[in-house]
Amino acid sequence: MTDALHRLITFRQYRKRALALCLAPVALVFVARWMIAAPLDAAGSFASLPSEDAAAPIAAPPGAPDPPAPLDESATAWPLDPLEGPRAKQLLNGALADLVDRLESLSGYEATIWRHERVNGRWLMEQTLRLKVRHQPVSVYMKDIGRPKGCEIIYVDGLRDGKLITHTGGGLLGMLVPPIEVEPRSSLAMSQSRFPITEAGVLPVARMLLDDNRRDLDDPDASVTLDRITDDDGQPLYRSLHRYARPSPDRPFARFEVHYDPETLLPRTYSFHDWPESPGAEPELAGRYSIESFDPSVVLGDIDFDPTNPGYNFR
Repeated sequence: MTDALHRLITFRQYRKRALALCLAPVALVFVARWMIAAPLDAAGSFASLPSEDAAAPIAAPPGAPDPPAPLDESATAWPLDPLEGPRAKQLLNGALADLVDRLESLSGYEATIWRHERVNGRWLMEQTLRLKVRHQPVSVYMKDIGRPKGCEIIYVDGLRDGKLITHTGGGLLGMLVPPIEVEPRSSLAMSQSRFPITEAGVLPVARMLLDDNRRDLDDPDASVTLDRITDDDGQPLYRSLHRYARPSPDRPFARFEVHYDPETLLPRTYSFHDWPESPGAEPELAGRYSIESFDPSVVLGDIDFDPTNPGYNFR
C-alpha cells in the first residue's frame, strides 16, 4: 500500500470517528436546574457548563408573536406515601396524559441536556448539549457545548429528504471537512445514541412514557411504584419506578426510573437498565439523561434551524 493511499484511508477513518462523536441525538430528552443529580447508580458526574462558545441567541423578527407562557402547574395529586399496583398505574396514566397535553400546547423550547449512555456494550463519553426544539414542523438544533467549538446537528422534518445535517466541529478537521447529511437512523448516527434525533426532546419522551404506562395498566408483569424523594440540595421530587418481569419487543429496558418536577411534573432525570444477559442477574445501568435548564418561553423561527445562521459554525 502506498503512503498516499494509507494517509487517505487514515483520514477517512478519522473523519468517520469525528462525525460519530458529533451524532448524539437525545430522546429525553428530558430530558431546570430543574434537572438534578440525584443518587442513582449512574456512572460519571455532571459535566460543568462552559460560560462561552454557545451560539448567541437570535433576536425575534419584527412582528413576531409574544413569547408563550410557561407550562401551567400540574394538578396531579402525587401520593404522600409509596404507592404501587393498579392505583399507581392509573394515577400516573392521568398525570402523563395531562403532561402531554400541556407540552403539545407549547410551540417549542430551549434546553441544556447532560447525558451518559452505554451503546454496543461500551460507555460513551459524557456530553453536555444545547438543544432547541420546535414542535411544528418537528425541528431540532443540537450543539455539543462540552468542548470548544463542538459539533452541531440540525434536523427539520420535510427538509433534506429527511436527513440531518452535521459538521465535525472546530479545529483543522472542521476547516477541511464540509458539513454532511446523514440518515437519522443510520448506523453512523445511531452509533452514539440509542435514540434518534427525530425523537429528541421532552414531548417525545412524555409520549413514550405515556405509551409505556398504558401498556402496563392491565399487565401483571409490569410493576410501577410512585413515591417522593429529595435531591442532594434537599429539594423535593416525585419519582416513578418501572420494573418488568420478562422482556418483550415493547420493553427494551428491564427497568427505568424517572424523577419529576413537583410543580409542573416535567421529567428531570431519566435512567434506564438493560435486560441482564443471564436469568436472575441484576439489570445493568445503560444510560442516564438530565436537563440543566429548560426554557419554554423562547420564540423559535426558521433561522434557528438553518445552517446559515450566523451564530452557528456550519461552513
